[in-house]
Amino acid sequence: MAKIHTIDLMHLKLPGCTAAFLIETHDGPVLVESGPASSLTYLCQGIQDAGFTPEDIRHVVLTHIHLDHAGAAGWFAQHGAEIYVHPVGAPHLVDPSRLNSSARRIYGDTLDTVLGEMEACPEERVHAVSDTDDIRVGECRLTAIETPGHAIHHHSWSVEINNERICFTGDVAGMRIPHSEAITIPFAPPEVDLERWHASLDRIASLHPDALFLTHSGRTDTPSDHLQRMHDLLEEESSYLMKILEDSTLTESDRISKYRAHAISHAVKAGATPELADSHISEGHAMMNLMGVARYMKRRSRG
Repeated sequence: MAKIHTIDLMHLKLPGCTAAFLIETHDGPVLVESGPASSLTYLCQGIQDAGFTPEDIRHVVLTHIHLDHAGAAGWFAQHGAEIYVHPVGAPHLVDPSRLNSSARRIYGDTLDTVLGEMEACPEERVHAVSDTDDIRVGECRLTAIETPGHAIHHHSWSVEINNERICFTGDVAGMRIPHSEAITIPFAPPEVDLERWHASLDRIASLHPDALFLTHSGRTDTPSDHLQRMHDLLEEESSYLMKILEDSTLTESDRISKYRAHAISHAVKAGATPELADSHISEGHAMMNLMGVARYMKRRSRG
């Protein structure tokens, strides 16, 4: 019978921050998400703890190409794995120079420790997968579900395992702070689209999943409640971000501080400890969300 192993990638040295998922099938393992290149050591150890070697991985399924989800894909492709990804993302795996240079502009010299750079995937190993396409490995059939909002090149992946309908949601169902039900939202520039994001959440709900597996991080067994809270938080967080972005009296530093305090307060009310909320809602997270919503507002104003 198929089995899912959740592998903690210890991204940013934070337990429970980012995961990859290994599905054990009778035809070998499938890896959902590769995580960032900087976490490859932890990922390989997790694969070994599940009873396999990294070279046993012959199928890697990605939700999207952001480096915290796909940064190590090139390593697996170079070691013989087939990589399955959204058609918009596929060319960037073959030539990741734009991904790496964009990340380098944001992170500078810290990129190497925060995420690492993606290595190029051999073109013949990269498979563009469209909405509702299936990937079959052993007894598992993973179905790509187009779920934009966080990014235009975003898939969730639906699969039935041991009579449970599972959905791997990438970033579209948000990020959960460990040991709580507190959700944070990654409004990453430049492709935030709130209307499509809400529609994507509705599409996941229409699948009637028994559980969601969030890349950030882990399983939730209350998908209906989680998705509704995501709807609500999308509205609340984006409205607050727009409000402080429109306040011309605030400096960029003011906005980061105000939004971060707002988000931490919300997370603590939702059950996160102050310490975990503080570490998982960093200044970098706040800055990213301000940039993402600002780009969304600018695009919307142009019609």
